[in-house]
Amino acid sequence: MSIEKHSDLEQRRFWEMVIETWRSSGLPVRQFCKQEGLSEPTFYSWRKKLSPDKPTKVPEKSGFVEVTLPAGNPTPLELILSSGSVLRISPSTESELLARVVGVLREAGLC
Repeated sequence: MSIEKHSDLEQRRFWEMVIETWRSSGLPVRQFCKQEGLSEPTFYSWRKKLSPDKPTKVPEKSGFVEVTLPAGNPTPLELILSSGSVLRISPSTESELLARVVGVLREAGLC
């Protein structure tokens, strides 16, 4: 895979994460983009690119998003925060600890 294609994939994953974070935030796009330091036109462009056939609805605010991991050898889950930092979560991490970490990250405005 070329560096350019890898970068495109990372950018796509980043914007998928951004849009999912916005959906769960319950914030208007303008406020969310300002809070996260994102370009509003770029946000709209990626939102359209990632879901061109269906309107985007804002679901009720939730603390967690259900994640299905592939069967077999458990692998760490990686979350890319709005700051660009990567949080690696071991499959053996207890849900209470993960909930506390997410709470601290939210209070710090990192997710």
